[in-house]
Amino acid sequence: MKHSMEYDVAIVGGGPAGCATALALKQQGIPKILVVESGRYETIRIGESIPPDTRLLLGKLGILEDFLKEKHETCFGSCSSWGSDTLGYNDFLRNPYGNGWHLDRRRFNAFLAQKAVERGVELHCGTRVRNCDRIPSQGFQLQLVGEDKQTRVITASFLVDATGTRASLVRGLGARKLFLDKLICAIAFFELPPSSDFSKLTLLEAVEYGWWYVAKLPNNRLATVVASEPSIIKEARLHRMENWLTYLKETKHISKELVDCCAIDNLSVSSASQAKAQEPMVCTAPSFRLDQTTGNGWLAVGDAASAFDPISSQGIYKALWDGLKAAKAITSYLHGDSRGLEEYESLITSRFNNYLTQRNYFYKMERRWPASPFWQRRQQRTGLEQGNLLAGV
Repeated sequence: MKHSMEYDVAIVGGGPAGCATALALKQQGIPKILVVESGRYETIRIGESIPPDTRLLLGKLGILEDFLKEKHETCFGSCSSWGSDTLGYNDFLRNPYGNGWHLDRRRFNAFLAQKAVERGVELHCGTRVRNCDRIPSQGFQLQLVGEDKQTRVITASFLVDATGTRASLVRGLGARKLFLDKLICAIAFFELPPSSDFSKLTLLEAVEYGWWYVAKLPNNRLATVVASEPSIIKEARLHRMENWLTYLKETKHISKELVDCCAIDNLSVSSASQAKAQEPMVCTAPSFRLDQTTGNGWLAVGDAASAFDPISSQGIYKALWDGLKAAKAITSYLHGDSRGLEEYESLITSRFNNYLTQRNYFYKMERRWPASPFWQRRQQRTGLEQGNLLAGV
């Protein structure tokens, strides 16, 4: 076991929320920051859409110009078959901030981590937290285990949970998840023909058992996703490519757009000649918030604090926004003022309430399948405060 290192802030989770928090803390003048990331930015990540006003957040983090050089796929808006068989359009042409983007999430996450390192943040990849203990008057002590199985002990005056929807650290500190909804997404990637001029709009299509969307990614790839309830995914066997493709072919709009595409490996990008259909990537997409997002010497950011339905396309924007707000609250706390944590808690709660209003409005628009269990449940379960929440851990 290696000797203990001391940090002002330890951030567990090196995704967009964790790295944004680290970058913003550096801007606040906090010197000793550690980010602990279990992976190495090599695996596929889901959640690729960011709206035009993300430009403001990237600017506040001081990384906008470098981000633009990354040349992610331009997104001009969306078109959807939602509440009607006819496609409706919502473009960004009049948005004062210009276009949005469809990201290569693996590359975007690695970019944020690299920017944090360049600003002086210490990053430990391939590292997991074995134990987290509170030390009176000193903050927290963490036992970290690397890929070499060596244990390193660190102490931090402040702890940030950026572990995504697991919220693994703050649950151990007493926070509880209050669920609104639990969806499952089954995702496959397609390779476009070299001559393709596939639309730069996100395409969304509601179906009786859930909804589909498709988005063009960098490197001439498409991400195609079906979202539904766990029971429906299981019964329809949408986690199997054969069934997934059968349901895809029955869509009215999306299937037409993918006629000339070829499924590619979900784990690594391969050429068309090597492409072969793998099983869809399956991931959970819960909608919840914590009953407390802050505590004595800790807070949660991004999807660890609150997770939105993927229909909102707000996950990454929310992560960056949280990082900027969290950094101010943490800095105040380290300087002896805990009121910043109270304000952060209030902001997270208020934002979730705004999200609920938008989410409920959107799901109530779809009336074509009144007997569908999927749509009935989305329209009946509308808020945490109405006694119909799913409480869990």
